[in-house]
Amino acid sequence: MISVIIINYKQKSFTEDCIKSVYDKFASYPFEVIIVNNSPEESLEHMKTEHPGLKIINNENRGYSQANNAGAESASGEYLFFLNADTIIKADFLSSFIDHFKNKEFGAAGLKLKNPDGSFQLSFWKENNFFNEIKNKSEEDKFRNKDSRYISEKEKEYSQVKEVDWVTGAAMVMRKDVFEKVNGFDDDFFLFYEDADICKRLNDIGLKNYFYPDCDIIHYKGENVNSEFQSGTYYYSKESQLLYYEKHNNLFNNLALRSYLFVKFFIKYIFSFKKINLKIFLLALGIKAMIIK
Repeated sequence: MISVIIINYKQKSFTEDCIKSVYDKFASYPFEVIIVNNSPEESLEHMKTEHPGLKIINNENRGYSQANNAGAESASGEYLFFLNADTIIKADFLSSFIDHFKNKEFGAAGLKLKNPDGSFQLSFWKENNFFNEIKNKSEEDKFRNKDSRYISEKEKEYSQVKEVDWVTGAAMVMRKDVFEKVNGFDDDFFLFYEDADICKRLNDIGLKNYFYPDCDIIHYKGENVNSEFQSGTYYYSKESQLLYYEKHNNLFNNLALRSYLFVKFFIKYIFSFKKINLKIFLLALGIKAMIIK
């Protein structure tokens, strides 16, 4: 069995559509669906009537990592499929995925994602250190700017299962025993970099991570559709980035990142006087903001 774990946080309509697509499309392999509802004020109980066997965990919002860990703890499947609420499954691929990986040792497998217009979406990256992140950001810019030639070449290059450093948690599969072996997601990551962190820890114990292209999933990218992606979540992204570097990078990389953030957000604050820029500037100095507004 594969356990599909979906977190709802102020995305009720997306969650409903995502769940419907899972139940409509998956038929080739046994599955269960677990919703971790980080917005208890948004009742999802009606979905149990529509989808028998659906599990719902009403959960205090303590971040993406903690919610996924809570879902994994109640999962019955041999495989854990972490899936963002803002996705739509367009075709059944479970059986072919299991056939490919059942006799293969692996850490995490990231699934191919598409934008709503059907174009290829970037969902895997090089290991995060200061210079690799410059390359990662450059590649993301090409995708953001819709460089069709580059995107087409990248999609062709990754048309077969291929080893990668890390994959997005928006559509990630791993064996439950492997997930437990590395103690799941690190709860210290409230939002962002938790997927990169677990992939790095899987690599550190000798397990490779892979990109799996033989699936059809639309991803709306929550930061673009969720009104919550404003100053608060931007702050969390930088907080998590610094945490990742503290865990996995050497002194040079840590100093390089902090220096970069210090200079960048000092200049941004001087020209804008926006609180978020001041908060990230202070974060680079090791001073955390207690309240994000």
